[in-house]
Amino acid sequence: MDHDDVTTQAGQEPTATASRWEDYIDVYFSPFELFRRRAHDKVAPPLLTLLALGILFYLIMIPANRIVVRGSIPPEQQAQMPEGMVSMMTYFGVIGVPIMYLLMTAAAAALLWLGGRIADIRTDFSRTMLIATYASFVLLLSQILASVLVIVAGEAGFDMIRSMSFGPLRFIGSPDMDKTLVAILQRLDIFAIWQAALWAIGLSVIYKVSMARAAVIAAVVWIIFAVPGIIMGVLGFGPPST
Repeated sequence: MDHDDVTTQAGQEPTATASRWEDYIDVYFSPFELFRRRAHDKVAPPLLTLLALGILFYLIMIPANRIVVRGSIPPEQQAQMPEGMVSMMTYFGVIGVPIMYLLMTAAAAALLWLGGRIADIRTDFSRTMLIATYASFVLLLSQILASVLVIVAGEAGFDMIRSMSFGPLRFIGSPDMDKTLVAILQRLDIFAIWQAALWAIGLSVIYKVSMARAAVIAAVVWIIFAVPGIIMGVLGFGPPST
């Protein structure tokens, strides 16, 4: 498929029948319509919105983020760390939010681009970045829901592995679990699977390929995302034991 197939022809403008804010609703409920509508759109508007909302909800959920930050500190260090230091680390974390979203989105876009090329789909990075950006709104929803549940459970009920998961780790995770296994099971999180489904839908709609073909590419990228966590697990890095 030529690159011209995913760009507008001369003298034609893509039609958009919905506002920008409807896009951020359709990404959850009508992704096929969303990608058809925004197939030729610029990536900057949704990307900047994603980063801004990530920062906004991080600040709104500061109480939950303070619990998460404290939970990420090894137990032997928590008693020696003053509350002011924990608060400073929590607010400093707002800098990492847009960086995290940007890096994860760009990594997904690069892998989708590469996977498309290997599968003989003439993908271009601007389109795969658009697909990855809209799919990252699923991670934003995960961030919000996890923060709400952390606040409800409180610091006493917080577990670094269980509390941040929406997959099997929420039920079977434990601080003593092998960190490599944790990294693998994290990919079975419903939001990680949902994100991969949106990658497949975006590829299928924008590049007009079969859903099966797009799903294979998305599934491979979904698996590759487990590799950094597996490597860190093998090296012994991961959530602290309690």
